Amino acid sequence: MSKSAQPNWDDVRYVVAVADHGSVAEAARVLSVNHATVLRRIAAFEERQGVRLFEKTRRGYRVLADRFGLIEAMREATGALGQVEQMIDAERPSLVSGVRVTSTDTFCQTLLGPIVAEASRSLNTPIDLISDNAHLDLGRSQADVAVRAAVSLPKELEGEAVARFCFGVYSSKDGADGLLGLSGPPARSVAGDWLRAQGVNAMISVDSFATLAGLAADGVGTAILPVFLGDRWPGLRRLSIPKDIPVTSVWVASHVDYVHSGRLVRVRKHIGAALKRAEPTLMGIA
Repeated sequence: MSKSAQPNWDDVRYVVAVADHGSVAEAARVLSVNHATVLRRIAAFEERQGVRLFEKTRRGYRVLADRFGLIEAMREATGALGQVEQMIDAERPSLVSGVRVTSTDTFCQTLLGPIVAEASRSLNTPIDLISDNAHLDLGRSQADVAVRAAVSLPKELEGEAVARFCFGVYSSKDGADGLLGLSGPPARSVAGDWLRAQGVNAMISVDSFATLAGLAADGVGTAILPVFLGDRWPGLRRLSIPKDIPVTSVWVASHVDYVHSGRLVRVRKHIGAALKRAEPTLMGIA
C-alpha cells in the first residue's frame, strides 16, 4: 500500500460502526452524527483504499463476504485505538486537559454560563467559555467545542443538533418605531435574511444580538432577537414571533479530527443534554 493510501483511522470508525449495526442510520445515531456524514465517510474510505466493503440491501448495509477478515482487523484496530485514547485521557493532568467551549455572546450571556459551570463540576474538568461572535477555527485549536446556531454544520465540524430556537420582535414600552439592523455574523442568520426580505434600511446596525437588545431596551428602536434573549432582557416586551422566520437549530460540535476524543465527547453530551432540556425557553414557550 502506498503512503498516500494509508487509511484515515477516523474513517475506519465509521466503517466499523456500519458493519456492526448493518445500518447507516443506526451508525449515525451511535456516533452522534448525521446520516450524510456516515455515507460521506464510508465513500471516502472506499475510494481512497480502492476497495468496496458493503452491499446495500433492502434491510440495510451488508459486509461483502470476502471482506469479513478486513472488517475484523479494522474492528480490533479501532478498539485498540479507543483504549489508547481512554488511557491518555485518564492519565492527562486535569489542568492540561481542560476544554475550551466557544459560542456567541447571546448564548454565553443567557444559557451557557450555568450549563458550563455544571458540566465542569460534574465532569471534574476545567472549562474555558469563550464568547466570540466570529467563528473560531477549531482545526487550529482555538477552541475544542462549539455551540452554534445554524441550519447545518460546515464540513470540518461534526456534532449534533440538540435543540431549536426562534426569533421574536421586541421593543421597550415607549420604544421608537423602526427596526434596528444587523451587521457582521448576525446579519448572516435567518433574522438577517428576514430583515433583508422586509426591505429594512436601518440607520443603526450592530454585530451583536446582546447589543441590539440593549439599544431596544433604551428605546432606540425595535429589534429582532432570539426569544431566549429578548424574553429575559430587562425593559423589553415581545411584540410578535414572525412565522416567516425559520426555526434555527442549535448544534454542539467539534472538529472532525477530534470529535471522538473522550473528554470532548463527555463535555458535548453534557452541554447537549442541558440545551435539549432548555428548548421550551429557547422556543419562547417556557
